Amino acid sequence: METFLGDLGTVGYWVGSTIGALLGLVVLVLIAWLIATTVRRVLGVPVGWFRSLLVALVMVLSTQIVLDTVLHQVTGSSGAVTDASIPAALVLVVIALLWIFGLGTAVLMVLEMVLPTGVLPNPVLWLAGLRKTWARNRRYRQVVATFVRHGLGANLRGVSRRRDDDAGAWSATAKALRRALEDSGITFVKLGQNLSARSDLLPQPFVRELSRLQSDVAAEPWESIRPALAASLGRDPLEVFASVDETPLAAASVAQVHRARLKDGTEVALKVQRPGAVDEVMRDSDIVVRICRWLQNNTTWGRSLQILDLGRGFTRSLAEELDYAVEAANMRDMGAAVSGQNLTVPSVYPEYSSTRLLVMDYLPGTSVGKAKQELEALSPSIRRRLAHELTNSVMRQIMDDGIFHADLHPGNVMLLGENQYTRLGLLDFGAVGRLDPRSQQHLVMVFAAIDRNDTRLLSDSLIELLGRPENLDDRRLEREVGELLVRYRGGLRAGSASRLFGALMGLILNHGFEVPKAVAAALRSLGGMEGTLGLIDPDLELVSAAREMGSELLKDRFRPGSLKESATTALLEAMPIISQFPRRANRIADDLQGGRLSFNVRVLAHENDRRYVTWLFQQVVVSILAGFCILGGIILLVLGHDGPQMTSYMSWYTAMGYIVLFAGFVLSLRTVALVMQVPDPSRSRD
Repeated sequence: METFLGDLGTVGYWVGSTIGALLGLVVLVLIAWLIATTVRRVLGVPVGWFRSLLVALVMVLSTQIVLDTVLHQVTGSSGAVTDASIPAALVLVVIALLWIFGLGTAVLMVLEMVLPTGVLPNPVLWLAGLRKTWARNRRYRQVVATFVRHGLGANLRGVSRRRDDDAGAWSATAKALRRALEDSGITFVKLGQNLSARSDLLPQPFVRELSRLQSDVAAEPWESIRPALAASLGRDPLEVFASVDETPLAAASVAQVHRARLKDGTEVALKVQRPGAVDEVMRDSDIVVRICRWLQNNTTWGRSLQILDLGRGFTRSLAEELDYAVEAANMRDMGAAVSGQNLTVPSVYPEYSSTRLLVMDYLPGTSVGKAKQELEALSPSIRRRLAHELTNSVMRQIMDDGIFHADLHPGNVMLLGENQYTRLGLLDFGAVGRLDPRSQQHLVMVFAAIDRNDTRLLSDSLIELLGRPENLDDRRLEREVGELLVRYRGGLRAGSASRLFGALMGLILNHGFEVPKAVAAALRSLGGMEGTLGLIDPDLELVSAAREMGSELLKDRFRPGSLKESATTALLEAMPIISQFPRRANRIADDLQGGRLSFNVRVLAHENDRRYVTWLFQQVVVSILAGFCILGGIILLVLGHDGPQMTSYMSWYTAMGYIVLFAGFVLSLRTVALVMQVPDPSRSRD
């Protein structure tokens, strides 16, 4: 019995000790958090929580040592606390705690000066993402090894776009780049596809080789596609479709298309996303940016292309293309935009579609990229008609409808029908641009100015379209615009459109304009479409066609019906002002007649300006208070020895001097901390 009671007591002791230790730890963390919060508020700057808690914990742990020292000073050799020494002990404890707090705040401010918050990674987030970071770095090494295996190490450094005798080096490097991108996975194949449309930037060997990525992609086996199809449908594919062709019609980097038949006999096309495509794209997006940064820093052609900006823009847009619900909505909008035109956009079956599966009408035809024989069998007049229909449609999409297909490479344009009944169909609506009515109007003015060879009109239209940048040199802009118009006025063939839009984009960027994403997509769409039009009708000159179409659209804006509609819209916008004008004019006239007319001018009307002035005023007030406190504390410390004695070595005046000096010290720390965080008066700090 005694042994049992002894064991029970031992267990109780350990349980009690454990609970006490846990409670003590909780109290310690709580006190550290309160101190860290107070320190952050005192400094008035966004100091990191990790370093704040660490310094606060050190402050708490050092408190015991300070208290023991204070008690030893008060009690002396006797070690006993008398009634007379209690007030002195309390004051000394308060002074010691205040200065522990002040020194801890100073340490935190010094840390913030040496290593500002955000320079080093958050330890908690770093530990949490360590596994992910390791996997990403391993993938990065795999991609780099793939590029090196294909000879894209020192080979890339020496390729220059300005040397005509580098054609052989270009061809070999372009082929190696295409193979490396293809072997690196979905994201890098999509990057190559996007680069292949930039004939205004890339040399022709690169464009020609990377264009093979549009169609020459290995298909995923049906054994992998069928589970993905079943997961998207929520049931077995043969329960929904009468039949599904296991051999894909086309294979792309992210998805592949299979032909199928509904239960009612309707032929449809199934665009199925490859398994794991989303995870792979999200993982590799950061690697794409790293590769582009390396190419820009270490290769001549990478710097000339500004490939880092291209890579960043590509990764932002790629995530949107992976959601087929967005593409389905784009298809419905594009179908409405081209209704009445001799272009076909397949209809979507929303009851079967999802974010990973798109079920649409099957278009019986051949892509323009693979229709060489079919195109050669057509008469020149039919090919010319098809090219003009596509050009006019795209121009109207951009400048009239406000929604346009932004990726019209030869694989996305289908040749349908035969002979005089031949028409074109559009595919792949993952990349669709949208322009607001104001941007449409100014783009019309841009092309009308190009058609009329009007330098001033084109300069003004660009400013209205993109907004006036700071320090714009209008005369220089107008002079360079004039040189551009002279260069392309003759309607040069064989790539004139891509060169024109590329030169126009370069001129825009050189003058500091910020190009909206939709406007850049519109210009790239027109430039990238030239390769497709060249296959349909090699004699078509896109620049001339675009100029003519822009001029026609401008004329449409000045037809009686269009003018009436524009006037009605302007009148509706002005109605609130017009309705209030008589009352306001009468009030102004009465005030003027009675001598009561006055003008109020608010110097600090903008909130950011008021915030900045308030910050300056606070700095002045805090600095003055800090100076007075420091001066008062020094005076009390120097002249306060003759006052009432608190202990054998300290008077009450001296103790008060330490407290006042502490206040000045903390206020000085806040002043320095705020100086390091000067607000930008042009931006909000909310």
